[in-house]
Amino acid sequence: MRMGHSTAMRSATAASKAMRRSVALVAATVIAGMIMALGGCSATNGSGGMFGGTGNNASSAKTQSFTPAKGKAMATLRIASGSENKEVADAIQQAVDSSKVAVTLDYMGSLDIMTTLNGGGGDYDAVWPASSIWISMGDTKHIVKEQQSTSTTPIVFGIAKSKAVSLGWASGDGTTTPVSTADLIKAVKSGDLTFSMTSATQSNSGASAYLAFLTALSGKNQALTADDLNDATLQDSVKTLLSGVDRSSGSSDWLKDMVVADPGRFDAMVNYESLVIAADKQLTADGKDPLLAVYPSDGIAVSDSPLGYVDRGQAQSVSDAYGAFAKALESKDCKLLFERAGRRTGLGGTLAYSSDHAVQQAFRAEWGITTGSDALKAIPMPAASVISQALNIYQHNLRKPSWTVWVVDYSGSMSGDGKDGVVRGLNAALDKTEATASMIEPGDGDVNILIPFNQTAMTPVRADGTDTAALLDHAEELAADGGTNIYDGLNAALSANMPSDPGRYTTAIVLMTDGQSETADRSSFQDRYRSEERRVPIFPIMFGDADPDQLKDIASLSNAKVFDGRSGDLAAVFRQVKGYN
Repeated sequence: MRMGHSTAMRSATAASKAMRRSVALVAATVIAGMIMALGGCSATNGSGGMFGGTGNNASSAKTQSFTPAKGKAMATLRIASGSENKEVADAIQQAVDSSKVAVTLDYMGSLDIMTTLNGGGGDYDAVWPASSIWISMGDTKHIVKEQQSTSTTPIVFGIAKSKAVSLGWASGDGTTTPVSTADLIKAVKSGDLTFSMTSATQSNSGASAYLAFLTALSGKNQALTADDLNDATLQDSVKTLLSGVDRSSGSSDWLKDMVVADPGRFDAMVNYESLVIAADKQLTADGKDPLLAVYPSDGIAVSDSPLGYVDRGQAQSVSDAYGAFAKALESKDCKLLFERAGRRTGLGGTLAYSSDHAVQQAFRAEWGITTGSDALKAIPMPAASVISQALNIYQHNLRKPSWTVWVVDYSGSMSGDGKDGVVRGLNAALDKTEATASMIEPGDGDVNILIPFNQTAMTPVRADGTDTAALLDHAEELAADGGTNIYDGLNAALSANMPSDPGRYTTAIVLMTDGQSETADRSSFQDRYRSEERRVPIFPIMFGDADPDQLKDIASLSNAKVFDGRSGDLAAVFRQVKGYN
């Protein structure tokens, strides 16, 4: 069997593999617009977070539906929404009750919303991303109408109070001092600060923060240009700052849940002010110190949370229903609920209801929150082409390298469709051509390790940088047979397949299984994991007859999450998982 890439060893078998990969790519491209709705929210949170809100609404991990509390809905709208809108469920319910329009929100990442628009909008009646930039970049067919901002929230650093005080950036009462992006870089270089952040290519909070870093460090009070991005000094500075990222995520809301679940583990997170507020409500309720909101003094990005109608030629009744729902969201009752949830609705990023007690309890000075607009030095957003260029530079040159160990089930039950699905999934995440379409392609500094297992772990196969072909070929050629022992595979991942310099990488283990595992090695694995100084997140992908409880236990142990591949395309789920590392 071919294990490398030498020209002399190319054969009919290799050609067949290439053809199969090409077919897989075409298929992935055709279904991307529909499938990528999984992005950012298609899994159960290992920390057990629940959706907020009250009223007559039902939710799953990736979808939330709202119906009028009284009476029959005049229509139902389907909306592609950012995951951060889970936090404003009360306002959405109020708008639904007032307008008598039911809504279903499919939560997904910003890139997914952009891709959906680029593909014609799918079957969505509206889009509701975190920022207008994703509509600007995705609406190439000019189908988004009646766009309006529903609220604003800046992207800030939420820094553990003890850390902010030790750095000299805050006093004991929560009052913060001006902190520049250069100050943040200095703290990262000295090893005094690490932070968690969503992927800039998968989530708006990460992309917006990254653009703010670039803009601030360029030293120009104007939108970035293509020439600015080519400045080597600027790239080096941003790369140094991003070296401080210790955990990544494809979802802003899940990032908040991750930090809240283990606050002693994380110095800081980059996230929406509204989600820092949501985190602080939970932390203080648990008797723990809050995060302090730090607003970089030389420029921040502000999310404008735009809602826009997707005109696909629907009946007039659908357009009317959208108008009624959008108008209801602009009501005083809804705006008040937005502010109680930590969003701003006043002019220039101020609060329209600052006298309301619940609003005051959200925007607390002791949490470092600044309620005026003076701290919100918003950066000018670049042109869509410049944003695309910046994201490409991020993925290839500036992000912290990732170290991913793929622990993959090759037991007998995987033979046939199961193994084929895994191979397609690995190609979607690691094949350069396929992964580029989702902006998750491997970079020069990345490391990917495949550990197949059945009743025992098999020999690992390692791929350094962008050359992943031998790993993918091995995944395709290896036969599936024998029993299932996920714990031996996980122990193998921890034994000799972790980086010697873990701070150099964002590290993760991805576990894929379709069955229930033997449990004799469970305790030894748990003990081994707990003894590790650096807790590596383990992201299980569940499909087939895998035991949900077993996988949730593993995700919970490592403060990670389970991805559910049972009802969707595994390639899409693999792409999503890679966005978390």
